[in-house]
Parts: sequence; structure tokens; C-alpha cells
Amino acid sequence: MPDVYGMGLPHLPVDMLVWLAGTSFRLWAYGLRPVYGTMRFLHLLSMAGFLGMLLLIEVRRLGFFRDSSMATMRLPVITLMNWAFGITVLSGIGLFLYDPIGVGLHTMFLPKLLLIVLGLVHAYGIEKMPAMEKQSLKRASAAAALAIWILVIGASTWNAVERPLNPADVHRIDPRMK
Repeated sequence: MPDVYGMGLPHLPVDMLVWLAGTSFRLWAYGLRPVYGTMRFLHLLSMAGFLGMLLLIEVRRLGFFRDSSMATMRLPVITLMNWAFGITVLSGIGLFLYDPIGVGLHTMFLPKLLLIVLGLVHAYGIEKMPAMEKQSLKRASAAAALAIWILVIGASTWNAVERPLNPADVHRIDPRMK
């Protein structure tokens, strides 16, 4: 199948996406527009909550707002952040299963998934290393976490506004993009 978005980047296997799109459950769920709207709302709300709480933690670790104390709030914020992340992932899976072809062929879908995995490896692997106790490494780690998750949001935004190429406009495609 040609690249419907004209970027030439790898995407999920089309055969798998077509199979998912043709399952009985997916065909049944596709008619439930209010469920899609609810899933989209939950996805955006929980993603915003996750990023907001991440910003609270990481900006402080970068050395800003040193006088503010999060000592008593750190555990509740991390707990809420983890819940928001879980809701984001579950609602994202729901949105993917609702329209596997439309979502799975987006240019930035695979890069977004890879960034999410990188973010998880960073949070639960790199962050837990004993060497992370050094202040300079804490700042670098905070900057890395912010960069990863902001890139995830950027990839999500790219996917949300991306539209397939119009076959009638093939003559207008820059030959360097092929």
C-alpha cells in the first residue's frame, strides 16, 4: 500500500490494521460515536493532566522554584500522574482499536509509540539508577524527560492534523518527497 500521508516513513503492517478493522467487535464499536467522543475526551484530559504533573516535577528538578516545597505533595502528584498516564494509555488503545487503519497509518504513530516506550524506560529504568542521585544528572534527566514527553505531544498533534494525500493532487507532490 502506498504511503497515504506522503512522508515515506514506516508504519504498522497494513494487513494487521485491516484485520483489526474487520473484527466483529471493532465493527460493533464503530457505530458507538458517543463512546468515541468519550474516549477522545478522556485521552486528551488525562494526557494534559499527565504532562501538567510531569512539568511540576521536572521543572523543579531542573532547578527552578527552589523555594517551593513539594515534599508533602510529591507522592500524591506522582500517584495522580501515574493514574493519568494509565488512563491515557487505555483510552489511546481504545481510540486505536476504534479506527486502526486511520490511526495506525499516521506518519508519527510509530515514532510516538517509540517515544512512549523511551519515556517509560527513562522513568522506570534510568531514573532508578543509583547514579541519578547527583544533582547534575538529576537536571539532565529532568530535561530528557521533558523533551521525550513534549515530543510525544508533538507527534500526537502531528497525527491529529495530518490528512491523507488527495489522489487528484499527485501531480503537485514535490518529487523530492517520493
